[in-house]
Amino acid sequence: MERHLKIAAAVAAVAFAAAASAAPAPAGKAADQKKFPEIFQKPPAEAVKALNRTVGGRFSSGYVFIGGRYMKPPYRVERSGNVLKINGVQITGEIVPWSDFAKTQRGAKAVQTEAAAPEPPPPPNPEPDFDLDYSSYDYTEDDVEASLDDLFDDAPSPKKKNPAKKRAAAKPKPPAPAVTYVFDGEFATNETSNAYKESINAERTRIDKLLRSGGFICTGPNYQMVSGDAGAAKHLMEKLPDIMKRNPTREAFGKAIVSAGFKFIPPKLIDDLFRNRADYTLLIQRQKDAEEAKLWSKMLKGDK
Repeated sequence: MERHLKIAAAVAAVAFAAAASAAPAPAGKAADQKKFPEIFQKPPAEAVKALNRTVGGRFSSGYVFIGGRYMKPPYRVERSGNVLKINGVQITGEIVPWSDFAKTQRGAKAVQTEAAAPEPPPPPNPEPDFDLDYSSYDYTEDDVEASLDDLFDDAPSPKKKNPAKKRAAAKPKPPAPAVTYVFDGEFATNETSNAYKESINAERTRIDKLLRSGGFICTGPNYQMVSGDAGAAKHLMEKLPDIMKRNPTREAFGKAIVSAGFKFIPPKLIDDLFRNRADYTLLIQRQKDAEEAKLWSKMLKGDK
């Protein structure tokens, strides 16, 4: 019996080594789950102090991606002031701006502040961050011969060039001043501020219920939150780990996302998922853990 177990273990080890050598090179190491960077602007300290917090209980269902990074469960969804957090990591900006709360206070004053200057336009023809595919360009033999003739001809035929019209660079308009509201004294709740707070709590409850039911959320500062129910999460988890594992360029990664039926995912989110594609190892491990949990559950119930 012991001899058979040793033989089986040796065969399993060889099979594992062969599978590892045949698999494509991983996209790197998954980031440390204990060090999620804060990618959203923090709420004002006054908002957190005045509105306090609403904290839900822990649960282990659902899937959370913050800035393209997968966060492992268990999860705890909370409202902190006028923003939402999961496991202490901020997942939204100010859902209702603190200035709107301040406006409800007696004696609130409007203050004009300089709006942030618009970001400069990107340089012309930026270098792509992925490999270009030239296979779609259709060059004929005549094109090549004509190019060679022009290159070695003593008097190549002149080519007409249309001079580009010079246009005066448009001066950017100065940003309009932003208006915020401030008040003196302690914050006092009222009907309007309570309604604002309840709307934030309602969003916290929505996300909490969605994840508890097996859904998913993807959130980041450069796009609106993308979320789906349990059915959408199941389809995403069936496809995403393999897409992350097998597509080393941004172009191939984006095409694979669209081909898998995820046309609703915005380009900025695709960028984030691509940068964090090493997290496929965590997603695969979670799938394995779920299968093992189902197996143990059947064994405990006596199901075959």
